Amino acid sequence: MSEDANKSKKVHAAKDGDVLVTGNPQITEKEIYQARKIIIQQLDAAYLTLIDAMQPFQKKWDAGPKMALAEAVWEGATAGASGWGEDFAEMFEAKTWQNLGNKVKDAAGTAYDTAGVYAISVKNDIKKSVNEAVKTVDTADEKLFNWAWWETQFHEQTKSAEAQFEALKRDAKSTTKTAVKAAQQAKKIYIHRDAILNLPNLIVQGDPVPVENFIDTVLADIDPELAKTIKNDKDFYMVIELIRDHDSILSYLSYATLSFEAVPPNFYAYLAGKGGAYLMIEVVLLIITALLTAGAAAAARVTALVARIAASSTRVAGAIKKIEHSKQAFDAFTRFIEDYCDAANRLHELGGKLCQARTRGVRIKGSTRTTIEAKNKTTKRDKKCACCGSTTHTTPRGRIGVIKYT
Repeated sequence: MSEDANKSKKVHAAKDGDVLVTGNPQITEKEIYQARKIIIQQLDAAYLTLIDAMQPFQKKWDAGPKMALAEAVWEGATAGASGWGEDFAEMFEAKTWQNLGNKVKDAAGTAYDTAGVYAISVKNDIKKSVNEAVKTVDTADEKLFNWAWWETQFHEQTKSAEAQFEALKRDAKSTTKTAVKAAQQAKKIYIHRDAILNLPNLIVQGDPVPVENFIDTVLADIDPELAKTIKNDKDFYMVIELIRDHDSILSYLSYATLSFEAVPPNFYAYLAGKGGAYLMIEVVLLIITALLTAGAAAAARVTALVARIAASSTRVAGAIKKIEHSKQAFDAFTRFIEDYCDAANRLHELGGKLCQARTRGVRIKGSTRTTIEAKNKTTKRDKKCACCGSTTHTTPRGRIGVIKYT
């Protein structure tokens, strides 16, 4: 190699999780770093706005999940919100939300803990931002604080409270109307709920093959047109590059799944009646699959879902009597969806930069001092609990508003 060629290449010292770009200076390490930084700032701001807006709904949920659900369905139905189907799963049963909550918990913990292994600076920044937002006192442990609605247990109620709950539930069922078109796809989404809630885990692993299998099977059954669009996209190679990029993909998935933890079931119940569980899973599907495609197909689905939620929220917000600032919460939720899908589009642009940089000679080092190319050929990404290092469970989440003294 000539001396001039050597001069045209730039090599930067590596910190944990940094990208080293050696090659054409058109794509520099600084440019990739700054693009990532802007995206992470957008994700962080959207998450913090959402978690603040959810406080009134979360406190209502914490006071009693069964009653919170019954009141939400009844008030939403009387305000004109659609139930999105009559034969949906029983949303008032504890097992419905316990099962869904465990999967949300696993997805959030896996993304965050994997970042702790492969993108330690990302993980530390997330912990600092999340814990400072809820004004927790910094402690020596690695616990992460979030609303984590799944931690609130369905508890026994007094006889009078149980009677009130049953009356509300009956009234809600009789008042809720069906949105047939939305219900048809919602049923398919619910059938595939386990696979959808496991999709973040597949992407976290860093292996594109299971993700492509999800597109070919699950997504093809729910939305054949979108699945075909993703697989036929000439730029799908950029998605593969993003899946391999630790800092970018783990930031997006950590913030997204922590956001899913922060929106309690009664919030969805106000908007979709007994279809609250279906709406939650549909939001997860949209925000995660936004990583897999860009362009008109994705934009149309974002627009349709946001319009549907906005229509329900406009009717419901004025009728809610027991939730403060409900309109602000509904607005924050739609902005959350739009902001994360916009961040996904920015990630696609970053994926193009990463591809160009790689063709000119890109080396990505982490704490293991192993290049990403070698890592992808030999192993999947691992996760470790930030508190004890275990690979069998995720980092415990502290409950916002609950202080435990030792």
